[in-house]
Amino acid sequence: MLGFMRKHARSTFIKAIFWMIIIVFVSWGVGVMVRGGNKVNVAAMVNGEPITAQEYARAFENMQRMYQQLYREKFTPEVATQLNLHQRAIDDLINDLLLKREARRLGLQVTDDEVRDAILNVPNFRAGDRFDRTRYLAVLRATRTTPAEFEESQRESLLITKLENLVSDGITVSDRELHDLYALDHDTIDVTFVKVPYAKYQNAATVTDTEVNDYYEQNREAFRRPERVTLTYVTYAPKDLEASVPVTDESIAAYYEAHQSDYETPEKAHVREILFVVPADADDATRAAIRTTAEGVLNEAKNGGDFAALARAHSGDPLTKDAGGDLGLVEPGKLEGPIDEAAFALDSGQVSDLIETPRGFAIVKVEEKQPSGTQPLAEVRDQIARALREAGAEQAARDWVDADLEKARTGTSLEDLATARGLKATTSSSVSRGEPLPGVTSPTLLATAIGLDEGAVEEIVAVEPPYYLFKVTAKTPSDIKPLAEAHDQIVATLRAQKARTAARAAADELLAAAKDAPGGAATLVSAAQAKGWTADDTGPFNRTQAPPKLGGAPIKDELFALTQEAPFASIHELPDAAVVLALKARTPAEDSAAADARESLRSSAASRKRSAALETYREMLHRRAEIAVNPDIVTGART
Repeated sequence: MLGFMRKHARSTFIKAIFWMIIIVFVSWGVGVMVRGGNKVNVAAMVNGEPITAQEYARAFENMQRMYQQLYREKFTPEVATQLNLHQRAIDDLINDLLLKREARRLGLQVTDDEVRDAILNVPNFRAGDRFDRTRYLAVLRATRTTPAEFEESQRESLLITKLENLVSDGITVSDRELHDLYALDHDTIDVTFVKVPYAKYQNAATVTDTEVNDYYEQNREAFRRPERVTLTYVTYAPKDLEASVPVTDESIAAYYEAHQSDYETPEKAHVREILFVVPADADDATRAAIRTTAEGVLNEAKNGGDFAALARAHSGDPLTKDAGGDLGLVEPGKLEGPIDEAAFALDSGQVSDLIETPRGFAIVKVEEKQPSGTQPLAEVRDQIARALREAGAEQAARDWVDADLEKARTGTSLEDLATARGLKATTSSSVSRGEPLPGVTSPTLLATAIGLDEGAVEEIVAVEPPYYLFKVTAKTPSDIKPLAEAHDQIVATLRAQKARTAARAAADELLAAAKDAPGGAATLVSAAQAKGWTADDTGPFNRTQAPPKLGGAPIKDELFALTQEAPFASIHELPDAAVVLALKARTPAEDSAAADARESLRSSAASRKRSAALETYREMLHRRAEIAVNPDIVTGART
């Protein structure tokens, strides 16, 4: 049960020390704390509800980690840019928030039983065909997730799924649609093509100075260079200072005395349970029969029967049945209401009466009881010392940044300040917004720096360390590249354009010659040979495949629309050539194969229709919502 799983949640002692942070939402900011107070720490606002920078950072890091594991050494900065993970991370968060709000507006809810059943069926929590409680807790510990946090994430996921099912349930695929879809995917065509390479005309293309000047004047903004800064910065990482933080016996004792309530241990009971589940749609007769069975088992338990054996034989709770109904050592309030009340009214060794619960009937036995008390100092000493050392290191890092900021603003160089602290000052190359800074994890340092004047010194004390002290050592405003610097680039561009135009004209001429005589693809081959070009065939392919030998050109729909009566496609410009295309042959899909694939095709077609319906629904929610994304937090996002 959910209460049972919650009892394994890790202590929040450390979190209580480090994360008592108040975020004040007043206006857009750069998401950092600077001298003088808090600035806004919001990645996006959705209908007035914030998505925090921390939520965005976690989502981005998780997505980045997933692709790093997927691509491994191929995950380069260029690949990361192409994937646009910043935008995708914030889009996912916005979509989830919109869907959850809509689900709640419609009155959709997720019960504890539904969450429990979902957890029972997570593959990583199962050993063979059974839920493995030990594995469940081990997996959560490994991912630094408490049971309560995991349950809540499951609840939110199930809530979104319920809404999606509400939108997509009832979508069907007719037999006629199946036939058409199969033909659409499995009809094959073979295409004859002739490539006219741009490179053949490259050297013949001449470019005059007048053309270069005209192109430059007409496209000046294309040569605009972004605003750039050069920074010197020092990183202050609390973890590097922990060893130097003094923690004395007196400070440990003082903290312990001042926080006695943190170490109070409530009364605990070692409880076993036998659960008799009554189905939600059970009639009175069924309920009465289950009650009679439960009363018989209760009578055995009250008369000295082996409670654990009775639980293994009769309990309907798969989480605890194989463990003899063992719920472990629990605190008050951790079990389901009626069971919790009954358990803590018993003494050690006693068995309860029959308990009615929302799920049916239950019997509990208390194996042992532990009175409330206070953990002794010796037991929590290391925990307190570690927390004091970490908190002290964090405060020391903040104090260092504050002190060094004052010194830097009065003329001390960052290099000298870093050397005095045993740290390192790094000077970046000239960078613009969105480019990486070596060793910097803060997404806001560069965004903050670009908004400052040259010579400005500032600190970045974000929600999570490390912290940074930096100086804008040079600043280059956005400008347009001079013609002299752009000249060679323009010449290359114009030469490529002229070569492309010449190749396209040659392809148009070839197509016109092929159309002048009947014969379709065969005529194209003859016309190409007459002009000294080489014809080739793609070979058969269907709609699920890229056209072979054509470099993935997005021309598939047009090619499948060709007929023997109208065999020629329009000229297409590939990255390296203009191409002339003609239908050589078409082979219809076999109906017998369609019958064999009917059910799998129906399933995949229904899935595509559901996905399309859900995407339309999400777009509708987006259109109705007021969404603002903070570009200073979400690098590269659409605003």
